[in-house]
Amino acid sequence: MLPAAANVQVSFLQALFTSTSAVTVTGLAVLDTGKDFTLFGQTIIVILLQLGGLGVLTITNVFALIFQSSSSFKNRMMVSDMIKELDNRKTFTTLFKIIFLTFSVEFLGAISIYIAIDNNIQITSTPIFFAVFHSVSAFCNGGFSTLSNSLYEESVRYNYAFHLIISWLIISGGISYSVMINHYILLKGWVMYRLSCIKQLGINYKRELTRTSTNSRIILITTFSLLVAGTVVFYFTEYDGTLREHDFWGKIAVSFFNSTTPRTAGFNNINMAEMGIPAFMLTMALMWIGASPGSTGGGIKTTTFAVALLNLYNQIRGKDKLVIQNKEIPSTAINQVSAVILLSIFAISFATFLLAWFNPEVLFKDLLFECISAYSTVGLSIGITAKITGSSQVVLIFLMFLGRVSFLTFLIGLFSYIFKENRSNDPYYPKESVFIN
Repeated sequence: MLPAAANVQVSFLQALFTSTSAVTVTGLAVLDTGKDFTLFGQTIIVILLQLGGLGVLTITNVFALIFQSSSSFKNRMMVSDMIKELDNRKTFTTLFKIIFLTFSVEFLGAISIYIAIDNNIQITSTPIFFAVFHSVSAFCNGGFSTLSNSLYEESVRYNYAFHLIISWLIISGGISYSVMINHYILLKGWVMYRLSCIKQLGINYKRELTRTSTNSRIILITTFSLLVAGTVVFYFTEYDGTLREHDFWGKIAVSFFNSTTPRTAGFNNINMAEMGIPAFMLTMALMWIGASPGSTGGGIKTTTFAVALLNLYNQIRGKDKLVIQNKEIPSTAINQVSAVILLSIFAISFATFLLAWFNPEVLFKDLLFECISAYSTVGLSIGITAKITGSSQVVLIFLMFLGRVSFLTFLIGLFSYIFKENRSNDPYYPKESVFIN
């Protein structure tokens, strides 16, 4: 709200909405980021995006490690759960790996974007800041752009190299830190082993037994499947629609981009309002699924979606245990999957109900799209965000917050704080079946 941050008068609600959207790395906007905010204001937004992408626990625990000689076991377990690190002794080493990987990918992304825009004055008068801003926004799955029409802006609409770089950054940020670190360890081990085979180098390296974890396999297979399926479906459903202005390779690139960006990124390189109903529904489905756990993205997460499908297949086959890669998935994880899916449906449905009440003149499908986008911290919009009522924007603020911190986590924390129940003394009860279906 500082005068130096904006070129227009910014209200408290507009500032709160923009700040929430940046910290939750959503990308929904009630103001034009490129025109309404100054370079100082845009810098504030990109800092909030970076902090939101890295996560509060990552930032606070790194500072705790720097300024304190030790950290509590409770803190280690909290961070360990966040990044899915099994060995909590390596938690803070992993945190620094996260920060190193984040800045490394964003640095490479910024250089690539700078080369792709080729210092074009029609795109921006500050190419270095433009490259850094979009690299951070893409990797953090933020979706903010200094271009008024995002990547649909005339100056970059056909710059497919730029689109693919943004796609790569989105996928890198949404793949999850655990997968990146797992493959970093595998790659490092393979390189060191190969170098140790060269006797002239004198490297003594004992090869450790490492493997791709079950979590990483699920994430990689699900992500790859969604990207391929999304690209193919979008290509055929929008071939004569939003893709008609592109050549063959352009159609492929734009289709791939629109299979990637709904996975919680929020950039658009087409006119979203012109999408046909099939592509519209595809985009909502991809937004709802979202990115992977322990990443910069939102949604119900790829692992949740995959485990739900596999469990459904298990039920159809009449199997009691869910086994993946010779590893049994515990019932607690399956229960959590059901809770996450049910809560997401409840949050999106109730928010859509409220928005429909506050904005009776707006189409229901547009309001539903907006709510899914907010809860999954995507940021894609049909263009109604700034037009809906202030009450509706408050609803979206809460929805973005719940989507980022996880509705289930929020309820668990709230319930524990209010009731403070001791769960260690739960009695044993006899089992009785309930008729289902």
